[in-house]
Amino acid sequence: MNRPEPPGRIHGHVTTADGRPIAGASVRIVDDGIVVDLQTTNEHGEFTSRLLFAGRYRIEVVADGIAAVVDGVEVKLGRTTPVTVSVGGTRP
Repeated sequence: MNRPEPPGRIHGHVTTADGRPIAGASVRIVDDGIVVDLQTTNEHGEFTSRLLFAGRYRIEVVADGIAAVVDGVEVKLGRTTPVTVSVGGTRP
């Protein structure tokens, strides 16, 4: 008997342009213009989405008033998709 695969997740890291983790960043996971999940990064700049259907998602991040977007993050059934979002330009 075939068991259906469980939904997938997105596990992400939000960093500054020079690679430092950003705690407390706001993360929106968007599917076709609809926000399907809201997360806040932990002290290591990490977030994990709730369970998601297979498909492509847009990740929108706001940290310290600066926004960043990653389009086309693919989620597959039964898998956790890693993504890194870099926020901001080079800092002096």
